[in-house]
Amino acid sequence: MSVITYNYSTDKNKKLSDHFAVGEFASPSDYNGNYPAQVLIDSDLIDVLEMVYSHFGADKCIINSGYRSSSCDKAVGGSGYGPHSLVACFLQDIDNSGIGYCCGGNPNGTHIDVLARYWHGDERDYSVTVSDYYSYTGTTKSEVYGSGGSSAPTSDNSDVKNVQKWLGVTADGIYGNQTKAALVKKLQITLNILYGANLATDGIFGNKTASALPNICKGSAGDLTKVLQGFLICHGYGTGGFDGIFGVNTEAAVRDFQKENDLYCDGIAGRATFGKLAA
Repeated sequence: MSVITYNYSTDKNKKLSDHFAVGEFASPSDYNGNYPAQVLIDSDLIDVLEMVYSHFGADKCIINSGYRSSSCDKAVGGSGYGPHSLVACFLQDIDNSGIGYCCGGNPNGTHIDVLARYWHGDERDYSVTVSDYYSYTGTTKSEVYGSGGSSAPTSDNSDVKNVQKWLGVTADGIYGNQTKAALVKKLQITLNILYGANLATDGIFGNKTASALPNICKGSAGDLTKVLQGFLICHGYGTGGFDGIFGVNTEAAVRDFQKENDLYCDGIAGRATFGKLAA
């Protein structure tokens, strides 16, 4: 978590990501019609919002109360802890720590909290905690993710063809043994180059290959991430691009794959995740 302080006057038009700017996170409604001099924004919050934006194919996201000072938050009934944002989202499935359903009693708002404390509940009655929002609200997976049931965009055979072209194998859009072996071989070659792993480049994912793997997570970039994206794409998970950059869409795809294969869901690709992808 990295909280950055911005000057509202000079930084309000500063882009934080593709879809969000500093000024969106300061509401005059919380300050008697005036904007705050400073706006504190957690970079993790921007990542979560981009994941939500991308997943739902949104054309806008309304930030109803992006930042409040401690005193202002208490004055409007909050806890006084500070950063807040509301957006309808799939927070439970990306393991966000704080979720407030019907934020402040508003049926069209969802409270995102990216601080370390954990609370999933219903803000129409703060005594209510929620263990599963699907059963609590009567929502189905297909309503959230479409018929595919995945929280990441799905890939198609043209995406698989792009992976195959990169690997230098027949680009037929079909993920078979040849493509799988080529991905494993590319993984082994990359581990040898980056870490001197001295692996046989035989296209077989064995114990030595698994042992040579580092953990790959959001912010990683390069051929290891590109191999990971290739595996995910070939398994039907969209990664928001086949570019070797581990961004929010690749993280969402990793989480989805982990959930659906009974792996520990942390969005980090390590030995167990790669092993299942290469199985």
